[in-house]
Amino acid sequence: MNDITLIVEAIVLTLGSITWHELAHAVTAIALGDPTPRRLGHLTLNPLKHTNQYGIVLVVLSAISLHDGQAFGFGFCPVDEQNMKPTPKTGGGIVAVAGPISNVILALILATILHFVPLTGNPDADPRFLVPDGWYAFVQNGIILNLALAVFNILPIPPLDGWRVLETFLSSRTLFELRNIKQYGPLILILVFLFGPQIGLTGALYSNFVYPVAQILIPGSRFG
Repeated sequence: MNDITLIVEAIVLTLGSITWHELAHAVTAIALGDPTPRRLGHLTLNPLKHTNQYGIVLVVLSAISLHDGQAFGFGFCPVDEQNMKPTPKTGGGIVAVAGPISNVILALILATILHFVPLTGNPDADPRFLVPDGWYAFVQNGIILNLALAVFNILPIPPLDGWRVLETFLSSRTLFELRNIKQYGPLILILVFLFGPQIGLTGALYSNFVYPVAQILIPGSRFG
């Protein structure tokens, strides 16, 4: 498989997974009484509605630089927690956790596809229904990507979903004391992306969470 194919596949998988993630936020917010995502057009599978030009550029550049069928980016879903039930604080936490959960669900769906789709390398498969082995790698990369998105998004770093989930369980006084962390959250997140591999954080998340779960979903495959 050439580099151009890997880059294109990484872009497609990343934008698709981010869209799925943000759509889960939108659907959950609407279910809890907030019409904002529908009103602003985020109840859609169009990736251009869930990210901006900077997010798309980040996806493309990361796909080119990583050379392994993976990429990363960011998305957003506008919500108004004041409209949510049962309370704005609880509703916001539920909406936040829906994103990472949706990526785990998508990984499960993709793993199910791998179990039932026969590949050209399988001598016992019906030749009428064979698909190229390259599709196996494509779907497998999708599983790894979605598990990674779930793990990274649940980290308690603002503005990630994990921080919003954490806020649900903190008192108003504690949230006030942590306001500076929230203010500098985007900078902290950038530093994590830039230096995560160097300090071993990225490798630890993959080796301790992403790869073990992927091994369960795709028995016989090797990761790492």
